[in-house]
Amino acid sequence: MTINMKYNLPDRILRELSFLAKKYSVTKIILFGSRARGTNTERSDIDIAVYGGDFEHFYWDVKENIHSLLMFDVVQADVKISDELKQEIERDGVIIYEKT
Repeated sequence: MTINMKYNLPDRILRELSFLAKKYSVTKIILFGSRARGTNTERSDIDIAVYGGDFEHFYWDVKENIHSLLMFDVVQADVKISDELKQEIERDGVIIYEKT
């Protein structure tokens, strides 16, 4: 398994997220939380904020079809979210997909 050390994520997961983002017209995915800060452990979940597109179908496709021992926490970020979560995404977030 190839690991992208910048985000400490398997390349396969980054490719699958990109594929699903295109499939569901997502405009941007931001990695946040411990993996974005580089403070994750081996079992840390993958926190992603999703902008645009068909969020509901993207969400379920990620949950059901990206096979990983890692858990995903998927947030629809272009709707009302808590100020604390919004600040964490803005402070720690790293763009891992952006529609061109």
